Amino acid sequence: MHRKRWIAACAALGVVALGVVALGGCAPTIHAPEPADVKAPAWAKSVQRLDGAQALPTGAWPQQDWWSGLASAGLDQLMTRALSPANPRLAEAVDTVQWAASVSTWRAAALGPQLSGQAAVTPLQFSGNSPLGALGLGNKLYDSGDVGLGFTQALDFWGKHADRLKAALGEQRAAEARLADTRRLLAAAVVNAYLRWAEAEQQLASIRRLQHLYQQRQALLRTRRHLGLGTDLPIADLSLQLQQNTARLARWQQRAAAARFAVAELAAIAPDALPLRPVAPASAVIPTLPPHLSLDLLAHRPDVQAARALALASVQQTKAARAAFYPDISFSALLDMNSAHLATLLNPASFAYSFGPALRLPIFTSGALTGRFHGAEAQQAKAVAVYQESILQSVQQVLTAMSGYQHSRQIWQAEAAGTGATREQEKLTATAQALGLSDRAAVLQRQITHIHQQMTQRLARYAALQAWAQLETALGGGYDQSRQHP
Repeated sequence: MHRKRWIAACAALGVVALGVVALGGCAPTIHAPEPADVKAPAWAKSVQRLDGAQALPTGAWPQQDWWSGLASAGLDQLMTRALSPANPRLAEAVDTVQWAASVSTWRAAALGPQLSGQAAVTPLQFSGNSPLGALGLGNKLYDSGDVGLGFTQALDFWGKHADRLKAALGEQRAAEARLADTRRLLAAAVVNAYLRWAEAEQQLASIRRLQHLYQQRQALLRTRRHLGLGTDLPIADLSLQLQQNTARLARWQQRAAAARFAVAELAAIAPDALPLRPVAPASAVIPTLPPHLSLDLLAHRPDVQAARALALASVQQTKAARAAFYPDISFSALLDMNSAHLATLLNPASFAYSFGPALRLPIFTSGALTGRFHGAEAQQAKAVAVYQESILQSVQQVLTAMSGYQHSRQIWQAEAAGTGATREQEKLTATAQALGLSDRAAVLQRQITHIHQQMTQRLARYAALQAWAQLETALGGGYDQSRQHP
């Protein structure tokens, strides 16, 4: 008899649920855009034009440790320290990943069974004026006891809990991508600071060499004036050049110190742990690019992946908000031992149980469900817009970086040719002096001119290296999230 009643109750509950689902047809329709609607801008012609100015080589790509192309062991060691989780610049992003992972675990638990236990000891006294008092139970103190074991299983018919779990996993992927993007930007900052440091130290070496040559030429001019072979005017001009070179020396010393301290701060190490001078990078650094620049290439950028993951997560949040218009159905069971006396708590007569399905139907919520749904839609539209903006920014950054690298490399090559010409002039002047066709002053002047040209070439070289670093950073470093989430 009890079994028939239970079956009838379940059938009635099913009929009610079907009626509610029919009413759920009034749930709002989702109109917010989706990430699949975002299209990449056309940029093939711009790439071909830039590549036609000076073709960039293609090769193995991508490489996350792209800075190893500088062939500087000191920089490689710094990058290992800078990109470790111990760096405070990465700590916040690392903690965010851990928090997002815990939220995913929490959301996944909503789909699984819930088992809980309870136990209580409660002093209980019935009133003497209550109906129980007429039975002689009033004004007596009882030590009431209760021991129970409860089981609950949510029946996710509408996919609300599954959508929330997918949204949490998407936010976790976005947090992991943001961590990778933080590492990408930090690596770029370390490389740029290291290049400024190496450039300043090399320029200082040239300036000190210039100072020595100026002093030699000044001594030579004074000797010639003492012999009556010259005037004070060349000496005055050279003194002015010495003063300017001294000021130049001070400026580059300040730049070297600032760059060194910036490297220490970015790598989160003490300045004294750095060497006094960096290892200069290799002279020839040429980036390799994939044969075709497309949206697939930009997908390697962690910031684009983070924006896309958040957009996909927002879609699931909107679906979950829409599913909230439907009833929650669950199954629960309870095994319980309850007695007004602790002495009889474990008596078989104290045993009780209950089980069966349950339905919770939102009928009137004062607009809470509608407001939550429209808020989720707005967040979805915002996330998709951010995703689209990240694609546009990445395209602009890649094209700008390619253009900057192309032009800086052309300037570097032109300055290198000028340095080669001044070197040949220096050799010819030295040969003329050996043959007695020129004097020492002319040789010193050629050496000074050559060093000035070397410094100009070095400026162009480091500008090209920094443009190369900017291009590698814009390309994204080849982040592949599928290795973490197959």
